[in-house]
Amino acid sequence: MALQEVSSTGWFGRIGGAIKGIFFGVIFFIGSMVLLVMNERNAVRDISANKEIAQNVVSIENNEVNAANEGKLVHLSGLAKTDDILRNTEFGVEQNAIRLKWNASIYQWVEKSHTKSKKKMSGSESAVTTYEYEKKWVVSPVDSSEFKEAGHDNVGQQKFKTGSVNASLVTLGAFRLPPPLIEKMDASKPLPVTKLPANLEKSGKLTNGLFHTGKDLQTPQIGDEKVEFSIVGKGDVSVMAVQSKDSFFAYKAKNGKEKFLLYDGLLSAEQVVQEEETKAKFLRWILRAGGFFLMFMGIAFVLKPLSVLADIIPIFGSFVGGVTGLIAFLAAAGISLAVIAISWVTFRPVLGITLLALGVVCFVLIVKKLKGSSARRLQGTHP
Repeated sequence: MALQEVSSTGWFGRIGGAIKGIFFGVIFFIGSMVLLVMNERNAVRDISANKEIAQNVVSIENNEVNAANEGKLVHLSGLAKTDDILRNTEFGVEQNAIRLKWNASIYQWVEKSHTKSKKKMSGSESAVTTYEYEKKWVVSPVDSSEFKEAGHDNVGQQKFKTGSVNASLVTLGAFRLPPPLIEKMDASKPLPVTKLPANLEKSGKLTNGLFHTGKDLQTPQIGDEKVEFSIVGKGDVSVMAVQSKDSFFAYKAKNGKEKFLLYDGLLSAEQVVQEEETKAKFLRWILRAGGFFLMFMGIAFVLKPLSVLADIIPIFGSFVGGVTGLIAFLAAAGISLAVIAISWVTFRPVLGITLLALGVVCFVLIVKKLKGSSARRLQGTHP
Protein backbone atom coordinates (compact mmCIF):
# COMPACT_ATOMS: atom_id res chain seq x y z
CA MET A 1 0.00 0.00 0.00
CA ALA A 2 1.34 3.43 -0.98
CA LEU A 3 1.56 6.43 1.33
CA GLN A 4 0.46 9.83 0.02
CA GLU A 5 1.63 13.14 1.45
CA VAL A 6 -0.17 16.36 0.49
CA SER A 7 1.51 19.76 0.70
CA SER A 8 0.50 23.26 -0.40
CA THR A 9 2.56 26.33 -1.28
CA GLY A 10 1.10 29.82 -1.53
CA TRP A 11 1.72 32.20 -4.42
CA PHE A 12 4.19 34.37 -2.47
CA GLY A 13 6.04 31.27 -1.35
CA ARG A 14 6.27 30.07 -4.95
CA ILE A 15 7.55 33.48 -6.07
CA GLY A 16 10.22 33.36 -3.38
CA GLY A 17 11.21 29.85 -4.40
CA ALA A 18 11.36 30.79 -8.08
CA ILE A 19 13.57 33.79 -7.35
CA LYS A 20 15.92 31.60 -5.29
CA GLY A 21 15.92 29.19 -8.22
CA ILE A 22 17.54 31.86 -10.40
CA PHE A 23 20.76 31.36 -8.42
CA PHE A 24 20.76 27.63 -9.15
CA GLY A 25 19.86 28.37 -12.76
CA VAL A 26 22.97 30.51 -13.16
CA ILE A 27 25.08 27.76 -11.55
CA PHE A 28 23.57 25.15 -13.89
CA PHE A 29 24.18 27.39 -16.91
CA ILE A 30 27.83 28.00 -16.01
CA GLY A 31 28.29 24.30 -15.26
CA SER A 32 26.83 23.34 -18.65
CA MET A 33 29.17 25.73 -20.45
CA VAL A 34 32.19 24.25 -18.67
CA LEU A 35 31.01 20.69 -19.41
CA LEU A 36 30.41 21.41 -23.11
CA VAL A 37 33.69 23.26 -23.62
CA MET A 38 35.74 20.60 -21.82
CA ASN A 39 33.94 17.81 -23.69
CA GLU A 40 34.61 19.37 -27.11
CA ARG A 41 38.20 20.12 -26.18
CA ASN A 42 38.62 16.46 -25.24
CA ALA A 43 36.84 15.38 -28.45
CA VAL A 44 39.24 17.36 -30.63
CA ARG A 45 42.23 15.97 -28.73
CA ASP A 46 40.85 12.43 -28.86
CA ILE A 47 40.24 12.44 -32.62
CA SER A 48 43.68 13.93 -33.21
CA ALA A 49 45.28 11.27 -31.00
CA ASN A 50 43.37 8.48 -32.77
CA LYS A 51 44.62 9.72 -36.14
CA GLU A 52 48.13 9.84 -34.74
CA ILE A 53 48.11 6.27 -33.44
CA ALA A 54 46.62 5.04 -36.74
CA GLN A 55 49.58 6.60 -38.56
CA ASN A 56 52.30 5.48 -36.15
CA VAL A 57 51.27 1.99 -35.03
CA VAL A 58 53.32 -1.04 -36.06
CA SER A 59 51.66 -4.47 -36.08
CA ILE A 60 53.88 -7.22 -34.69
CA GLU A 61 53.70 -10.94 -33.90
CA ASN A 62 53.33 -11.98 -30.28
CA ASN A 63 55.70 -14.98 -30.39
CA GLU A 64 58.95 -13.04 -29.90
CA VAL A 65 60.22 -9.79 -28.40
CA ASN A 66 61.97 -7.78 -31.09
CA ALA A 67 64.33 -5.17 -29.63
CA ALA A 68 63.95 -3.12 -32.82
CA ASN A 69 60.43 -2.20 -31.69
CA GLU A 70 61.55 -0.87 -28.31
CA GLY A 71 59.77 2.41 -27.58
CA LYS A 72 57.47 2.09 -30.60
CA LEU A 73 53.68 2.03 -30.64
CA VAL A 74 52.82 -1.58 -31.45
CA HIS A 75 49.70 -3.62 -32.07
CA LEU A 76 49.46 -7.34 -31.43
CA SER A 77 46.77 -9.95 -30.87
CA GLY A 78 46.61 -13.41 -29.39
CA LEU A 79 45.65 -15.56 -26.43
CA ALA A 80 46.04 -13.93 -23.02
CA LYS A 81 46.51 -16.53 -20.27
CA THR A 82 47.96 -17.12 -16.84
CA ASP A 83 49.16 -19.95 -14.62
CA ASP A 84 48.15 -18.10 -11.44
CA ILE A 85 45.66 -19.66 -9.03
CA LEU A 86 43.34 -17.01 -7.58
CA ARG A 87 41.68 -17.50 -4.21
CA ASN A 88 38.87 -16.28 -2.03
CA THR A 89 39.76 -17.75 1.34
CA GLU A 90 36.44 -16.79 2.96
CA PHE A 91 34.50 -19.11 0.64
CA GLY A 92 37.33 -21.53 -0.07
CA VAL A 93 37.22 -20.79 -3.81
CA GLU A 94 40.34 -21.48 -5.91
CA GLN A 95 40.51 -21.06 -9.67
CA ASN A 96 43.04 -20.63 -12.44
CA ALA A 97 41.89 -17.31 -13.88
CA ILE A 98 42.97 -13.85 -14.89
CA ARG A 99 40.37 -12.31 -12.55
CA LEU A 100 38.25 -13.80 -9.78
CA LYS A 101 35.34 -11.60 -8.72
CA TRP A 102 32.52 -11.95 -6.20
CA ASN A 103 29.43 -9.79 -6.05
CA ALA A 104 27.59 -9.55 -2.74
CA SER A 105 24.05 -8.20 -2.33
CA ILE A 106 21.43 -7.93 0.39
CA TYR A 107 17.62 -8.10 0.23
CA GLN A 108 16.12 -4.80 1.39
CA TRP A 109 13.09 -2.58 1.43
CA VAL A 110 13.53 0.30 -1.04
CA GLU A 111 11.49 3.51 -1.04
CA LYS A 112 10.44 5.22 -4.27
CA SER A 113 8.53 8.49 -4.59
CA HIS A 114 6.91 10.63 -7.26
CA THR A 115 5.12 13.95 -7.01
CA LYS A 116 2.17 15.41 -8.93
CA SER A 117 1.46 19.13 -8.68
CA LYS A 118 -1.76 21.01 -9.34
CA LYS A 119 -2.13 24.77 -9.69
CA LYS A 120 -5.00 26.63 -8.03
CA MET A 121 -6.60 30.01 -8.48
CA SER A 122 -4.67 32.85 -6.80
CA GLY A 123 -1.38 31.22 -7.80
CA SER A 124 -1.03 28.63 -5.02
CA GLU A 125 0.00 25.07 -5.78
CA SER A 126 -0.79 21.75 -4.14
CA ALA A 127 1.47 18.74 -4.45
CA VAL A 128 0.72 15.09 -3.78
CA THR A 129 3.78 12.94 -3.16
CA THR A 130 3.27 9.19 -3.33
CA TYR A 131 5.71 6.90 -1.53
CA GLU A 132 5.88 3.27 -2.62
CA TYR A 133 7.91 0.41 -1.18
CA GLU A 134 9.32 -2.72 -2.74
CA LYS A 135 11.71 -5.48 -1.77
CA LYS A 136 14.76 -6.01 -3.98
CA TRP A 137 18.38 -7.14 -4.01
CA VAL A 138 20.77 -4.20 -3.60
CA VAL A 139 24.55 -3.96 -3.34
CA SER A 140 24.57 -2.17 0.04
CA PRO A 141 22.19 -1.78 3.00
CA VAL A 142 19.38 0.79 2.79
CA ASP A 143 18.73 3.04 5.80
CA SER A 144 15.02 2.54 6.48
CA SER A 145 14.98 5.05 9.34
CA GLU A 146 14.47 7.81 6.76
CA PHE A 147 11.41 6.15 5.18
CA LYS A 148 8.20 8.18 5.29
CA GLU A 149 6.06 5.20 6.24
CA ALA A 150 6.79 2.88 9.14
CA GLY A 151 6.63 -0.88 8.83
CA HIS A 152 9.34 -1.28 6.18
CA ASP A 153 12.31 -1.92 8.46
CA ASN A 154 15.60 -3.18 7.11
CA VAL A 155 17.15 -5.32 9.82
CA GLY A 156 20.59 -6.76 10.32
CA GLN A 157 23.97 -5.82 8.86
CA GLN A 158 25.59 -6.94 5.62
CA LYS A 159 28.26 -9.51 6.44
CA PHE A 160 29.59 -10.27 2.97
CA LYS A 161 31.33 -7.75 0.72
CA THR A 162 32.01 -7.45 -3.00
CA GLY A 163 35.60 -7.86 -4.14
CA SER A 164 37.99 -9.14 -6.77
CA VAL A 165 41.57 -10.27 -7.30
CA ASN A 166 43.67 -10.25 -10.48
CA ALA A 167 46.46 -12.55 -11.62
CA SER A 168 49.92 -11.05 -11.17
CA LEU A 169 51.37 -12.58 -14.35
CA VAL A 170 49.30 -12.62 -17.55
CA THR A 171 51.09 -13.38 -20.80
CA LEU A 172 50.31 -12.64 -24.43
CA GLY A 173 52.71 -14.85 -26.34
CA ALA A 174 56.20 -13.74 -25.33
CA PHE A 175 54.90 -10.57 -23.67
CA ARG A 176 53.63 -9.74 -20.18
CA LEU A 177 50.50 -7.64 -19.75
CA PRO A 178 50.89 -4.84 -17.15
CA PRO A 179 48.13 -4.37 -14.48
CA PRO A 180 46.34 -1.49 -16.31
CA LEU A 181 45.80 -3.72 -19.36
CA ILE A 182 44.78 -6.70 -17.24
CA GLU A 183 42.07 -4.49 -15.68
CA LYS A 184 40.62 -3.87 -19.16
CA MET A 185 39.86 -7.56 -19.68
CA ASP A 186 36.18 -8.02 -18.81
CA ALA A 187 34.88 -11.05 -20.73
CA SER A 188 33.61 -12.78 -17.59
CA LYS A 189 31.54 -15.89 -17.00
CA PRO A 190 29.79 -17.26 -13.88
CA LEU A 191 31.74 -19.52 -11.54
CA PRO A 192 29.47 -21.90 -9.59
CA VAL A 193 30.56 -22.63 -6.02
CA THR A 194 30.51 -26.38 -5.40
CA LYS A 195 31.37 -26.64 -1.71
CA LEU A 196 31.34 -24.36 1.32
CA PRO A 197 34.00 -24.31 4.03
CA ALA A 198 32.84 -25.69 7.37
CA ASN A 199 32.62 -22.26 9.03
CA LEU A 200 30.04 -21.09 6.45
CA GLU A 201 27.80 -24.16 6.41
CA LYS A 202 25.71 -22.77 9.27
CA SER A 203 25.61 -19.25 7.75
CA GLY A 204 24.01 -20.20 4.46
CA LYS A 205 23.79 -22.72 1.66
CA LEU A 206 24.34 -23.19 -2.05
CA THR A 207 21.65 -23.09 -4.72
CA ASN A 208 22.79 -23.66 -8.31
CA GLY A 209 26.34 -22.70 -7.35
CA LEU A 210 25.28 -19.45 -5.66
CA PHE A 211 25.75 -18.83 -1.92
CA HIS A 212 22.86 -17.33 0.03
CA THR A 213 21.58 -16.98 3.56
CA GLY A 214 17.98 -17.66 4.47
CA LYS A 215 15.89 -20.71 3.70
CA ASP A 216 14.93 -20.18 0.06
CA LEU A 217 16.53 -18.07 -2.65
CA GLN A 218 13.22 -17.86 -4.52
CA THR A 219 11.39 -16.34 -1.54
CA PRO A 220 14.05 -14.30 0.29
CA GLN A 221 13.43 -12.39 3.50
CA ILE A 222 14.61 -8.92 4.46
CA GLY A 223 18.26 -9.11 5.48
CA ASP A 224 19.06 -12.20 3.43
CA GLU A 225 22.32 -12.04 1.50
CA LYS A 226 23.73 -13.70 -1.58
CA VAL A 227 27.18 -13.92 -3.15
CA GLU A 228 27.86 -14.76 -6.80
CA PHE A 229 31.27 -15.59 -8.23
CA SER A 230 32.59 -14.99 -11.75
CA ILE A 231 35.93 -15.27 -13.53
CA VAL A 232 37.75 -13.76 -16.46
CA GLY A 233 39.59 -16.69 -17.96
CA LYS A 234 42.06 -16.97 -20.79
CA GLY A 235 40.88 -15.39 -24.01
CA ASP A 236 41.84 -13.65 -27.21
CA VAL A 237 42.75 -9.97 -26.87
CA SER A 238 44.19 -7.19 -29.00
CA VAL A 239 46.65 -4.70 -27.53
CA MET A 240 47.88 -1.31 -28.73
CA ALA A 241 50.57 0.27 -26.56
CA VAL A 242 54.26 1.21 -26.48
CA GLN A 243 56.64 -1.76 -26.28
CA SER A 244 58.94 -1.73 -23.25
CA LYS A 245 61.15 -4.83 -23.36
CA ASP A 246 58.64 -7.69 -22.93
CA SER A 247 55.82 -5.48 -21.64
CA PHE A 248 54.04 -2.22 -22.45
CA PHE A 249 53.30 1.30 -21.28
CA ALA A 250 50.86 3.98 -22.45
CA TYR A 251 51.39 5.90 -25.68
CA LYS A 252 51.36 9.68 -25.20
CA ALA A 253 50.20 11.62 -28.25
CA LYS A 254 51.63 15.02 -29.20
CA ASN A 255 48.64 16.75 -27.63
CA GLY A 256 49.17 14.89 -24.33
CA LYS A 257 46.36 12.37 -24.77
CA GLU A 258 47.31 8.88 -23.54
CA LYS A 259 46.33 5.65 -25.27
CA PHE A 260 46.75 2.32 -23.48
CA LEU A 261 44.39 0.00 -25.30
CA LEU A 262 43.16 -3.55 -24.89
CA TYR A 263 40.04 -4.99 -26.52
CA ASP A 264 38.66 -8.51 -26.31
CA GLY A 265 38.92 -10.46 -29.54
CA LEU A 266 41.37 -10.69 -32.42
CA LEU A 267 41.19 -7.23 -33.99
CA SER A 268 43.38 -5.60 -36.60
CA ALA A 269 45.10 -2.29 -35.84
CA GLU A 270 42.46 -0.49 -37.92
CA GLN A 271 39.66 -2.19 -35.97
CA VAL A 272 41.23 -1.23 -32.63
CA VAL A 273 41.38 2.41 -33.70
CA GLN A 274 37.78 2.21 -34.93
CA GLU A 275 36.61 0.66 -31.64
CA GLU A 276 38.38 3.42 -29.72
CA GLU A 277 36.74 6.12 -31.83
CA THR A 278 33.30 4.50 -31.52
CA LYS A 279 33.62 4.37 -27.73
CA ALA A 280 34.83 7.98 -27.58
CA LYS A 281 32.05 9.16 -29.90
CA PHE A 282 29.38 7.52 -27.72
CA LEU A 283 30.78 9.22 -24.60
CA ARG A 284 30.98 12.59 -26.41
CA TRP A 285 27.29 12.49 -27.33
CA ILE A 286 26.29 11.41 -23.81
CA LEU A 287 28.16 14.41 -22.39
CA ARG A 288 26.72 16.72 -25.05
CA ALA A 289 23.22 15.63 -24.13
CA GLY A 290 24.07 16.13 -20.46
CA GLY A 291 25.44 19.62 -21.16
CA PHE A 292 22.35 20.58 -23.17
CA PHE A 293 19.98 19.30 -20.46
CA LEU A 294 21.90 21.13 -17.74
CA MET A 295 21.76 24.35 -19.77
CA PHE A 296 18.05 23.89 -20.50
CA MET A 297 17.34 23.45 -16.79
CA GLY A 298 19.48 26.49 -15.96
CA ILE A 299 17.64 28.77 -18.39
CA ALA A 300 14.28 27.33 -17.32
CA PHE A 301 15.07 28.15 -13.68
CA VAL A 302 15.98 31.72 -14.63
CA LEU A 303 12.69 32.15 -16.53
CA LYS A 304 10.58 30.34 -13.93
CA PRO A 305 9.47 33.52 -12.06
CA LEU A 306 7.62 34.69 -15.20
CA SER A 307 5.28 31.69 -15.24
CA VAL A 308 4.78 31.84 -11.46
CA LEU A 309 3.83 35.52 -11.71
CA ALA A 310 1.29 34.61 -14.38
CA ASP A 311 -0.13 31.76 -12.28
CA ILE A 312 -2.63 34.10 -10.65
CA ILE A 313 -4.74 32.70 -13.49
CA PRO A 314 -3.57 29.05 -13.90
CA ILE A 315 -4.41 28.83 -17.63
CA PHE A 316 -2.43 32.01 -18.34
CA GLY A 317 0.42 30.70 -16.20
CA SER A 318 0.46 27.41 -18.09
CA PHE A 319 0.65 29.33 -21.39
CA VAL A 320 3.54 31.47 -20.15
CA GLY A 321 5.22 28.33 -18.79
CA GLY A 322 4.92 26.67 -22.20
CA VAL A 323 6.39 29.72 -23.96
CA THR A 324 9.29 30.06 -21.51
CA GLY A 325 9.91 26.30 -21.75
CA LEU A 326 10.15 26.53 -25.53
CA ILE A 327 12.42 29.56 -25.27
CA ALA A 328 14.64 27.71 -22.76
CA PHE A 329 14.81 24.71 -25.12
CA LEU A 330 15.69 26.77 -28.18
CA ALA A 331 18.16 28.94 -26.27
CA ALA A 332 19.87 25.88 -24.80
CA ALA A 333 20.00 24.23 -28.23
CA GLY A 334 21.37 27.39 -29.85
CA ILE A 335 24.01 28.09 -27.24
CA SER A 336 25.03 24.42 -27.05
CA LEU A 337 25.42 24.23 -30.83
CA ALA A 338 27.36 27.50 -30.82
CA VAL A 339 29.75 26.25 -28.12
CA ILE A 340 30.26 22.96 -29.96
CA ALA A 341 30.70 24.77 -33.28
CA ILE A 342 33.25 27.27 -31.99
CA SER A 343 35.24 24.40 -30.52
CA TRP A 344 35.27 22.62 -33.87
CA VAL A 345 35.83 25.50 -36.31
CA THR A 346 39.58 25.27 -35.96
CA PHE A 347 39.62 21.49 -36.40
CA ARG A 348 36.80 20.75 -38.85
CA PRO A 349 35.69 24.07 -40.38
CA VAL A 350 32.82 22.62 -42.45
CA LEU A 351 31.25 20.81 -39.50
CA GLY A 352 31.89 23.74 -37.17
CA ILE A 353 30.31 26.30 -39.46
CA THR A 354 27.30 24.02 -40.07
CA LEU A 355 26.70 23.67 -36.35
CA LEU A 356 27.12 27.42 -35.88
CA ALA A 357 24.49 28.01 -38.55
CA LEU A 358 22.07 25.67 -36.76
CA GLY A 359 22.67 27.62 -33.57
CA VAL A 360 21.77 30.86 -35.36
CA VAL A 361 18.57 29.24 -36.64
CA CYS A 362 17.56 28.43 -33.04
CA PHE A 363 18.00 32.06 -32.02
CA VAL A 364 16.01 33.24 -35.07
CA LEU A 365 13.18 30.94 -33.99
CA ILE A 366 13.31 32.44 -30.50
CA VAL A 367 13.01 35.98 -31.91
CA LYS A 368 10.10 34.94 -34.13
CA LYS A 369 8.38 33.27 -31.18
CA LEU A 370 8.75 36.40 -29.05
CA LYS A 371 7.49 38.64 -31.86
CA GLY A 372 4.52 36.33 -32.45
CA SER A 373 3.62 36.41 -28.74
CA SER A 374 3.86 40.21 -28.70
CA ALA A 375 1.66 40.48 -31.78
CA ARG A 376 -1.01 38.25 -30.23
CA ARG A 377 -1.03 40.32 -27.05
CA LEU A 378 -1.44 43.55 -29.06
CA GLN A 379 -4.30 42.03 -31.05
CA GLY A 380 -5.97 41.01 -27.78
CA THR A 381 -5.59 44.57 -26.44
CA HIS A 382 -6.80 46.32 -29.62
CA PRO A 383 -9.53 44.22 -31.25
